[in-house]
Parts: sequence; structure tokens; C-alpha cells
Amino acid sequence: MRICLITAAPDHPLLAAAAGLLAPRHHVEFIDPDRAPGAVPGSGVPPAGHDGSGPLADVYLLKSHTPRGLALAARLEERGAPVLNSAAATTLCQDRTAMAALASRAGLPFAATRTMATLTELAERAGEGEPAFPLVVKSRYSRRHDLVARVDSAGRLRKLAAEWPQEPVVVQEFTENSGWDHKLWVIEGRIFAALRRSELAPEGRGPTRPLDLRDLPTGWADLVLGAGEAFCLSVYGVDVLDAGDGAPLIVDINAFPGIRGQAGAPEALAELALRTASGAAIRR
Repeated sequence: MRICLITAAPDHPLLAAAAGLLAPRHHVEFIDPDRAPGAVPGSGVPPAGHDGSGPLADVYLLKSHTPRGLALAARLEERGAPVLNSAAATTLCQDRTAMAALASRAGLPFAATRTMATLTELAERAGEGEPAFPLVVKSRYSRRHDLVARVDSAGRLRKLAAEWPQEPVVVQEFTENSGWDHKLWVIEGRIFAALRRSELAPEGRGPTRPLDLRDLPTGWADLVLGAGEAFCLSVYGVDVLDAGDGAPLIVDINAFPGIRGQAGAPEALAELALRTASGAAIRR
């Protein structure tokens, strides 16, 4: 099988380990969609088809979430290639407004979310007696180094607006919790779990702790699997808060997150790639 990973980070632990499992019997390639054609990505020139042309691989794993990465995945899908996750599903998870809307329609316990055209507009409303504090402000479009902040006062909101004046944002009420996010990851139905101190906690983002699936509150595993079905995802992550007495509150859903330090995750990803490639070959 010819398996291609669309990513700028071939040395990511999950990807590198999965590639190592596949390489002895299969041809594994990496494409960085954000490199200029002809550039050297560290282990040779980009393979044929780095722009969506050329012979198709048997399966593509879409780890890149950049505009070029999503556009490449869409071109490959148009030509009939299987892509995990699809360009459409990945794009939806980059838009926090669309994410919240779909979660609501699917009946998922997702944090109530409203959208503001700019952070400046939200800050101007603070002078009119709204919004109520504390609240959570996030960039509408998820990307590296985007805005995610807890805001406890109008002064703090105005300061953020001065730094991010034209940033489209979503606003959520702050839900009291332990300060630890439940990081739940899924690879084709197999769940992995950990606890990570939230970036919104007073101490800031902290370490990741192992979490036995047996320690999850009742119903959480089914909830996470249901989220994947609603969003048409095969490899994804769901961030869940315990809102009290085991009541789950989903605050984020990520397509193809970086699943680090989870025993069995590389094996599950390699198996998914081969199963998808084989299924595509049979259909052809």
C-alpha cells in the first residue's frame, strides 16, 4: 500500500511511530502542503502529487489544518482518493461557530456559544452592561497561537480588544470546574484519555496526566463516540469539562489532534490507514 501523511511535522510522535509500523511492508510518504514546489523537506524533494496531481496514494491522513492543506485534501478527494479526516469535516472543526451549531443540532452538551464579528465590538458592549463576567473568549477560527482567554472584567476585555481589535471571536459563559480538561481522543472507535490542566486555569496550561477509561463518568465514552459520528470524524479529540456531579460539557472538538503518550495509538492509526486503503482498493 502507498500511504501518504499530509503534515508539516513528520517527526510528530504519533505520526512518526505509525509510519515506523507501516514502513517495513508499505510505502509511506509525507507531504508538507505549505512548502513551495521543489523545496527540500528534510528527506528528499516533495513526492509527485504534492499539489494534488500525479498518481494517487491508497490513503491520505490529513494532519495539516492550514488553508493549503485543506485545499490539497479537497483536490485529492475530488479525484477519488480516501482522506482521513475529510477536508469538509476538518474545515468544520476549524470554525468554532459552525462547530457549536452542529453540536447543538446533534444534541451534544456543548458550551453555549455566540459569535461576534470582532473583539472590538464585544468590548464596546461591555460599556453597556453586557456581557456578564466571567466569560471565555476564543478566536472564531481555530489555528496555532489563536486567542483563548478567560475574561473577568470589562478592563481585561478592553485590553484584549486592543491587542486583537479585528479578531472574529466566539463567546462562552465560564463554567466552574476543577481546572482540568478531560482530553478524550478517538481513532476509529478506540478511545484514549488523559487529564490536562486547562490554559484557562489560574496556573495556566499544565501537565498531562494519564486517565484510565474506567474512571470516566458514566456515559462519557458513548458521548465522545457520538460526537465523532455527528462530525463525520475517524481521528479526533473531544475536550470535556466535568460541570458538576459528572455532568459533561464539551468545549472543543478537534480533527486529527496530536495524540501524545497514549499506548496503542500509533498501532490504531496504522491499522486505520491500512483498513481504509484496502477498502478503497476493493471498491476500485
